Amino acid sequence: MGGMSRMAVAAKRAASLSAAGRFVSVILLLCILLPGSVAPAQAAQAGPGRALASEAARLEEQGQYTQAIEQYSRALPLLLEEGDLALAKACSESSRSLLIIQETYPYSLKEIKELILQAYPVATEEQITLWTTAETLHQWTYDGETHYFSDTVANLKYRYLDLMFADEASQASYGKLLEDVLAIAAGQPDGALSTYSHPAKYRGIHTLSVPREELPRTGTLRLWLPVPVNTGAQANTIIESVTPEKWMKFPASIDQDIGLAYLEVPLEELTEDLFIQLAFVFTHYEQHYYVDPAATGEYDRDSELYRRYTRPSENTEINDEIIAMARQIAGDEPNPYLAARKIYDYIVENVTYSLMPHTAFHPRTEMRESTYVHRHQQGDCGAQSMYFTAMCRALGIPARTTGGWQLFSGEFSGHFWAEFYLPNYGWIPVDTSFGQLAYYQKEASAEDRKAFIDFCFASQDAMRCVVQKDTDLPLIPRAQGMVFLPLAIQMPAAEYSQPSGELWEASVLDHWTLSCEKIQ
Repeated sequence: MGGMSRMAVAAKRAASLSAAGRFVSVILLLCILLPGSVAPAQAAQAGPGRALASEAARLEEQGQYTQAIEQYSRALPLLLEEGDLALAKACSESSRSLLIIQETYPYSLKEIKELILQAYPVATEEQITLWTTAETLHQWTYDGETHYFSDTVANLKYRYLDLMFADEASQASYGKLLEDVLAIAAGQPDGALSTYSHPAKYRGIHTLSVPREELPRTGTLRLWLPVPVNTGAQANTIIESVTPEKWMKFPASIDQDIGLAYLEVPLEELTEDLFIQLAFVFTHYEQHYYVDPAATGEYDRDSELYRRYTRPSENTEINDEIIAMARQIAGDEPNPYLAARKIYDYIVENVTYSLMPHTAFHPRTEMRESTYVHRHQQGDCGAQSMYFTAMCRALGIPARTTGGWQLFSGEFSGHFWAEFYLPNYGWIPVDTSFGQLAYYQKEASAEDRKAFIDFCFASQDAMRCVVQKDTDLPLIPRAQGMVFLPLAIQMPAAEYSQPSGELWEASVLDHWTLSCEKIQ
């Protein structure tokens, strides 16, 4: 369902991208900064740092990532000595991107087969061959070899439901979740005025404790901690405490489109282990919309809301393919509520759930999430929601991809869903990937499956926490470079003030926890 909580887990949101999706934007930046960068003589005249940067860019373009990273590492200190800060930053970004791709696609085919056997010891050679040659298998070629997505094995049970049905732990957890949500559906309050009901109050505590030796000695560590925002079914957000307060630079943005607490740590002053703790509380309500399709109202097409949420944006790409698909699904249905339901049903029934490589999508590469899902008909919660959003927008229905965390297990776990707007009702929740859980419980009846899927359109449980109202929103304040996951913030975002080419946020994520307590 969800997001990323550690660097090792963060690398687990991958899917296949074509070779054309390599780091074109970074290569172009290097070409701009290095006129004639592939000409060794010119690069050598510009200084040894630039010569190494040129060689690193050439190796990157050829797919020799390990060698490119080594050359970027050699170029960085020389560029800083030469005073070429702009190129040093570009090299640092390229090196970081390559490291992220390598962590996202770490396994050889032999290693993937070994991992499959560990997970499924009774799998036959024929089955393993089938699973590892499927067109939907996520892979990336670098260093002269095809490498496979870190969540290749985890994705198998969503593609081959017999594996899901044979997993007793999955059957038990999905059965309990199905039962809990159906109870919520059965207990929906009567009456069209009861949009919000059954509030649940939660406390979350971010704890960050990083050993001093794992951080740079100088410079500034910038940190953004995700916190709840006040919006619709979520209210009464309070930042209870921040330790130490001196590092928090602005009030948390709890009333804006993205909820963030921003801190700056001057590393020269850090003599002990880095310790930060932030506690917040919020209240989330169940949502039950009783929509009369004949009373949805007319859109104000000149309003800022309509213009903003019907245009393409970043990973919510709207191209000719997506427009054609949206029109095909909606047919001649003019009503926005009923058209949105058709799009929801299509995704639930046809798009396979698949953990995705969000770190390897735009802006790090050219591939956009909505287009990827359309072309491959697979995606996780966020990717499916962006696809839903893109198709709604293609039909002139305002929509957005909203989320942060779900709390189905009693702990915070990354999750996204969608919302579309109706003039007389407001933002209507839609959760395609959650609706698909109805298919994961083998013993569920057809009636229960239908009731569960119906609930996930225009109704929602209170086991949620909204951190951002749409994807691809800029951090507050804006990051100076590219953070680990620009698309969304479900874990701390970190940025180091000096170009180094290293993944300093790894230490932050490895030593970060987020605890949850239901207090009412």
